[in-house]
Amino acid sequence: MFCAITVLCVVLADQISKWLVLENLDETVTVIPHVLSFHYATNTGMAWGMLKDHRWVFMTLSVVAIFTFAFLYYKVKKPHKLLTLSVGFILGGGIGNMIDRIFREGGGVIDFFRTDFMDFPIFNVADIFITIGGFLLVIYVLFYDKKQEYPVVYEKKVVSDE
Repeated sequence: MFCAITVLCVVLADQISKWLVLENLDETVTVIPHVLSFHYATNTGMAWGMLKDHRWVFMTLSVVAIFTFAFLYYKVKKPHKLLTLSVGFILGGGIGNMIDRIFREGGGVIDFFRTDFMDFPIFNVADIFITIGGFLLVIYVLFYDKKQEYPVVYEKKVVSDE
């Protein structure tokens, strides 16, 4: 249940932020000079415009990733809270960007966070949650999974009577 609530909260945060950008952002707004600004952009590709206008690639990859994460999470008997949170973040972010690709004109994702101190792709709330979720998932796999009664990655330890 916590995973579903996390997914819902991430999707809502992402879609509300994008709605606010569409309704209110007419020009670039500096948040922290030379560091961060809000700049509306529609991205039909991925980072740095790679595979621009190949929506079917992202739709396919997103659907496969969303269903794979959901299925694998569903198969875990007693998920650790860190696993639940990371999967919720990744699924919510993926669904948020998928909503844009399906329902926005031209199939582009709305991005608006721009780093002014380096050349980095403009990104959105969904991207932030996907990144944090991926980072938390790596931490879970490296430090917690093997200690679980029902690990996701590592094999379950068999205790022998000998």
